[in-house]
Amino acid sequence: MSVSKSTAPRIHRHTLVEMNRSVFTARRDAAHARAREILLIGIEQGSKEQRAAWYADCLYLVEETLRSTQRSQIPQDSPLIHYLKLLREILSTQLALVNHEITLGREAQEFARVLGRDTVARLLADVRPFSDTERFVLDSIRTLLQFGEPLRARDTQERQGDFKDDDRRRHQQAVAEYTQHFSGRGC
Repeated sequence: MSVSKSTAPRIHRHTLVEMNRSVFTARRDAAHARAREILLIGIEQGSKEQRAAWYADCLYLVEETLRSTQRSQIPQDSPLIHYLKLLREILSTQLALVNHEITLGREAQEFARVLGRDTVARLLADVRPFSDTERFVLDSIRTLLQFGEPLRARDTQERQGDFKDDDRRRHQQAVAEYTQHFSGRGC
């Protein structure tokens, strides 16, 4: 029996994981949609602290997206998994950049006491490139989202092609529930 390219071989049969593919797909889609929404609106308009919180929320949502994608039994070497892992790493880096700026700003007095005012002045002057880097990385994240959204949408469409009527019903219900659940994250 040959397996078509659009249908990946099942890892498990008749297990809870298999039975909940529609729910895992819905959770993935809702988490990804909320992360995209946060990242595509004016995130750069927030304060450093707000941006750090939003990036942390997006990192959580991408982790949920990745975990749900893996649970929906997608092959681990698929382009969608690679995209989500890359997005997770870039968001983690972005959060580290913003947190570094916040830390330097908050602890400048303490650093000045320990390192001297001249050293701290140089450190604070070096913060500007971090702000520029954050903007460049955010542009890269947005470009990556444009690349990854069709991958996610195609995977969802392929999975829905295998859904039975009850799976479709459960998927629609889960999308609504998870969309509401994730709406509390971010701005």
